[in-house]
Amino acid sequence: MATPVIVGTAQSIDRPGDHDLLDAPGPIELMVAAARAAADDAGAPTLLDRVGWIGVTGGFYRYRNPAAVVAEELGLSGVGTAITEITGTAPQDLVGLACERIAAGELDAALVLGGEARWTNQQLKRQGLSPRWNESPGDGTPEVIGGFAPEAIAEMAQLGSATVFYALFEDALRLSHGRTVDEQRDHCAELWARESRVAEANPYAWDRTRHEVAAIRDESEQNRMICFPYPKAMVANNTVNMASAVLICSTELARSAGVADDRRVFPHVVTSSHETWEVRRRAELTGCPALTAAGEAALEHSGLDVSDIEHVDLYACFPSIVQMSSAALGLDEGRPLTVTGGLGFAGAAISNSVGHSIAAMVPLVRAGGAGLVHGNGGSATKHSFAVYSPEPPRAFARIDCQDRVDLHEREPLDESFDGPVTVDAASVRFDREGPTDVLAAVRSEDGARAWATSADPGILDEAMRNGISGREGRSAAGSLHL
Repeated sequence: MATPVIVGTAQSIDRPGDHDLLDAPGPIELMVAAARAAADDAGAPTLLDRVGWIGVTGGFYRYRNPAAVVAEELGLSGVGTAITEITGTAPQDLVGLACERIAAGELDAALVLGGEARWTNQQLKRQGLSPRWNESPGDGTPEVIGGFAPEAIAEMAQLGSATVFYALFEDALRLSHGRTVDEQRDHCAELWARESRVAEANPYAWDRTRHEVAAIRDESEQNRMICFPYPKAMVANNTVNMASAVLICSTELARSAGVADDRRVFPHVVTSSHETWEVRRRAELTGCPALTAAGEAALEHSGLDVSDIEHVDLYACFPSIVQMSSAALGLDEGRPLTVTGGLGFAGAAISNSVGHSIAAMVPLVRAGGAGLVHGNGGSATKHSFAVYSPEPPRAFARIDCQDRVDLHEREPLDESFDGPVTVDAASVRFDREGPTDVLAAVRSEDGARAWATSADPGILDEAMRNGISGREGRSAAGSLHL
C-alpha cells in the first residue's frame, strides 16, 4: 500500500476592486491559479504533470465538468474528473477519495479544487453585463460524488433555507442550557467575535474587519436580522471570489520529485456519516450522533485523544453547529476552533469552506502538531472529520461510520394533526421588511414531531423576547397556537 501525502496547498482570492469587473477572473481562473500555486508550495511545479485525477467541489456555476476545463488549462490530458454535489463536506470527501485511490496504487497524484466568483457574477448581473472568463462547460462526464436523500431535499425546499434550521438548533441549545434569549444571543456573538479575530489575521479571509460582540449581535442597517436569533453577521457568506487547491501524491512520487520532508503533511483518516435526513425526525435538536461518531472514529484510527490535537477547524456556517461539534468532541469553546475565521468572516464558495480550512491547516501542521478538520453539509446532516499530521500514519483509512450511528428516528406528525404539542425549538423568520412568521418544531404527546407556524404578532414578540421553547400549545393543521 502506498502512503498518500499532501505536498502543496494554496488559496486564491480576487477582492472587490482588484480588477475591473469585466477583467475579473472567474471560477476556472481562480482554481487554476490555486492549483499552480499549490505545486509551487510543494517546491515541485512539475508535479502537476503527474496529476491523474482532479476533483472539484460543486458550486453555483454552469460548468458540467469543471475539472476537465481546469485540466485543459493546465495542459493535462487523460485525467479522471469528478464533481461533488453541493455540500460542506465536499472538499474532505474528495481528499478522502483521492487518498484512498493513491493508497491502492490507482493514482500517483491528484488535485482537489473548489472555487467560485459569485461576488463578481452578481455585480455583473446587476449591471446587465456578461463575464469574459472561461465558460466552457467541460468535455466528458465527470464522476459525481455525494448527494442527499430526496426527503432531505424536500424538507429544505419546504422551509426555504438552511439558516432557519440552524436557528432552530440554536434555540434548542438555549433551552437545554437554561439560558435566556439575550444570554444565548450574547453567547453566539462572543463565539463569533473569536472567529472574527482569526479572520482578521487570515490574508485569504473575505472579511478581515474585526467585528466586536455588539456589532455581531445587534441589528443595524448593515446587520439585518435573517432568522432570529441570527442577524447577517452570524450567517455564512458564500458571495465571494475565492478558490483553494490541495495537491496530493504518493510518498514515493513526492520523494522522486524532490519534495522536501518539511513540506509533507499526512492525512491519517477521513471519516463520514450522516444524521437522520429529515430534521423533524431527529431524536434531539441539540446534538448530532453522526457528528459524534465521525469525530470519535477519526481520533480512534489516529490513536489520538482530542487533547493531542494542536490545531482545530470546526465547520462554522452558524454558531449552533460549532457549539454542537465542540460539545461532541469535548472541546472548550474558549480555545481556538478555526484556522480560517469561519464562513461568516473568512467566507468561501458554497461547497468549499473546508477546502480553505485544509489549505490553511497544512502550514500549521508543517510547523508542528496534528490538525483536525470538520466538514458539515446540509442541516447539520452530513459530517466528515480528518486528521492531518507531520508524521505518516500506520495506514491511511477512509471510514464510513454510519454503522456506529444510532439515530432513534421520531415518527413525523401528519400534516392534518390537531392537538396539544410541546414546542421543542422556534425561530422567527424575516424578510427585508421585518419579521414574517414563527417556525416551530413541535412534539405531540406520543413523541412525534412536526413543523408549525404562526404569524400572530404576540407569538412573534414572545419568541424574540422570552422564547417559546418548552411551552405547551396546540398545533392545528400546521398552525401554532399558544
